Amino acid sequence: MTGKYRHSVYGIVIESEFRLSSIDDASEASDPPVVSIALAAPKYFQAKTGTMVCDSNDWLHHSVLPDGSIYMRADEIFETVVSANGRHAVCIKAVGADKRSFEAYLLNFVLSTSLSLQGEEPLHATVVALGGRAIGLLGDSGAGKSTLAAFLISQGATLITDDILRLTFTDGQAFAHQGPHRLKLFDEPALRLLPETVGDGHWNAMNGKVMVKPHERLAGQHPPQPLCALFWLDESKQLSAPDAVSSTRLVGLDLARALFASTMNTRFHAPDRLTRQLRFAERVARVLPVYALRYARSYSLLGQVARELGRRTAP
Repeated sequence: MTGKYRHSVYGIVIESEFRLSSIDDASEASDPPVVSIALAAPKYFQAKTGTMVCDSNDWLHHSVLPDGSIYMRADEIFETVVSANGRHAVCIKAVGADKRSFEAYLLNFVLSTSLSLQGEEPLHATVVALGGRAIGLLGDSGAGKSTLAAFLISQGATLITDDILRLTFTDGQAFAHQGPHRLKLFDEPALRLLPETVGDGHWNAMNGKVMVKPHERLAGQHPPQPLCALFWLDESKQLSAPDAVSSTRLVGLDLARALFASTMNTRFHAPDRLTRQLRFAERVARVLPVYALRYARSYSLLGQVARELGRRTAP
């Protein structure tokens, strides 16, 4: 690698062959990089994948290669290979791909895969700080995490991370690490909840969302924030009334299922991963309440939902 750049996000240092504009500069940081990202020519990926056949109906192609490295391709955005130890990645931007979309998706997939290969369990989550207390929103894609986060931000919350939650544990406390300063929203909730951000937002044709800066970026360092609770946006059970909002603390298998469903890289099935996930779920259960949050997806209920979050996280 030549012309290396050093960046910081999720509490780790990344070294790259090209500048990453959406995350902090870390040129002065002395910490060793957790992952190094280099560029490669198309022939590199042709040699790596050989005669591999990818499902044309799958927007993300994911395969474990014979040497244990992970190959991923998001059509019209990027190709990447992450080494078996998670320490190195090579990538290429698809012809015509927008640079901001390339960077956003590359960081998501490379960093979450790298962390998983190095023994961590990053979660698919959105985290905001509300009244000085950080809460994490878990749920399937389309469950409403970003919409609820946008509403909370419109009421004064600040964004910590969207998409990837890297959790670490110190002295019996769980901490959330700062992600890139962007929130991905569909047009309607963006215009309804954060209309002032849309003009400078970036449309992403891949998922039909707009990437916005939800508020002015906070100046200075961004240390990890102590989490006070996680909320799983549960759509599996019938509500007692159309305007009902409820939260129930998860324990045992219900808690484990919610965390397993929220892990990044669900296509990665290493033999030891289930054991690691069970230990991770046990560790979360010891230090952090996790609630199933149920409500009809209606803008009119978001104020009531916010009050329920406040009730559950009050000191």
